[in-house]
Amino acid sequence: MRSSTSPPSHSSNDDDESKSTTLPYIGTNHDGSRIIFNRDVNAKRNECVFAHPKCVLAFLQKKTNEPEDAWVVATFLECFIFVVVPGVLLFFVGPNEKTRSFWYGFVWFVITRALFLQRFILALHYHTHVNAIRAKKNEHFKRCLNVIPTFIIAPFFGIPAGIYWYHHNAMHHVHGNAAYADLSSTERSRRDSAFDFFKYWMRFLFLAPIELSMNMLKYRGLVDAVRCYSIVAGSFAAWWYLNANVNASAANWTLAYTHVVASLGLMFGNWSQHIFVCPDDPMNDYKSTYTCINSFENQKTFDDGYHVQHHVDSRMHWSTFASNFSRKETLEKHAKEDALVFEGVHFFDVGLCVMLGKLDYLAERYVFYGQKKRTKEEIVMELKRRLEPIEYDIKRRR
Repeated sequence: MRSSTSPPSHSSNDDDESKSTTLPYIGTNHDGSRIIFNRDVNAKRNECVFAHPKCVLAFLQKKTNEPEDAWVVATFLECFIFVVVPGVLLFFVGPNEKTRSFWYGFVWFVITRALFLQRFILALHYHTHVNAIRAKKNEHFKRCLNVIPTFIIAPFFGIPAGIYWYHHNAMHHVHGNAAYADLSSTERSRRDSAFDFFKYWMRFLFLAPIELSMNMLKYRGLVDAVRCYSIVAGSFAAWWYLNANVNASAANWTLAYTHVVASLGLMFGNWSQHIFVCPDDPMNDYKSTYTCINSFENQKTFDDGYHVQHHVDSRMHWSTFASNFSRKETLEKHAKEDALVFEGVHFFDVGLCVMLGKLDYLAERYVFYGQKKRTKEEIVMELKRRLEPIEYDIKRRR
C-alpha cells in the first residue's frame, strides 16, 4: 500500500497539486490521471464572516480548550451580535406596524440564514461534543458561557434550547444511523428519491418531539425523557405566548420560520452524510458515511467533511481531522474498510448529485488512495449499491 507522503512518479504538467512538497499525499483520482494532495491541512479558516483582530483571537485562544476553538467562540460571538440582538429588537417594532414588522423580519431572516446558519450549526455541533471554553467544575461563570450557544443562540436558528445534544449526541452517535434506534436513520429509505427524503423531513418536522422523548425513555430513562419533552413543550409555549401577546410577526420570523428552515437543513445534511450505506456492513462507521476532502466548505464548517473520522471517534478534535486523515495508518484503515472518499465536493453537493442522478459526476471525484481499484463504471455501480434501502433482522443487527 502506498504511503500517504510519497506520491508515485507521475506526469502532471496541467495540475499544480503534483508540484506540492508541503502537503500530504492522499492518492489519485479514479483513473490515476491526477495526483491528489490534502489541501485542507493548511487551508485558511473561513468559519467567521468577519475578520477579527489578532489580539481578540489571541485572548480567546487562552480561554479555549484548544487554540483552534477560538474560531468556534468567535463564530458564537458573531451570531449573538448579528443574529440574536437584532432578532430581539424585532419584538420592539410596534404591533400596529404590521408591514414594517414583516419586512424587518424578512430582511433579518434572509441575511442571517445566508451568512450564519451553516456556520452556527457546525460550531454548535462540535461544541456539544467538546465544549469550546475551558472550564473546571468550580468555574461556574465559564460553565455558563458554554451553555449560551445551546440555550440562547440556538433558538434564533430554529433549534429548541438544549434539544440538539439529545438528538445528536445521545441518539444519533449512540445508535449510529441504525434504523431500529436512530430516528434520523437513512437505512430504510430509498436515498436517491426526493419523495423519500420529503417523508424523512416531514417525520422529523412533525413527529421528532414525541419520538425523541420516547427514544430517550427507552434508552436513557425517565429523567431524560421528561427533560427532552419539556424542552420542546417549553419552546412551543414560548412561541405561542410571544405570537399571541407580544409581536406575532417577530415570533414567527425568529422561532417558527427558522425552525422549518433549520429542520430542512439538518435533515438534508444528515441524509446526505449517510446517503451511501454499505448493505453488507451498515453498522460499520467506515461504510455508513464517507469523507469529503479539498472542498472550500470544509473551511466554513470546521472540517465537517471528515465525517468517517467523526463517527469513529466523536471526541476527536475537529482541528486534527485533516492531518489525522492524511496519516498512512489512517488511510490504510480506510482502504481496508473500503471507505468512500470524494474530492472537491461536500455533503450537500453529494446529496444533490444523487437526487439528480449525477453519479458519474461523483465518480469523477472519487479518490483512490489504496483501496480496491475500480473503473468509473464500477464506481457508479458501487454507489448505486450503497443507495439501496437496507432491511435486516433487528436482533441480528444489534
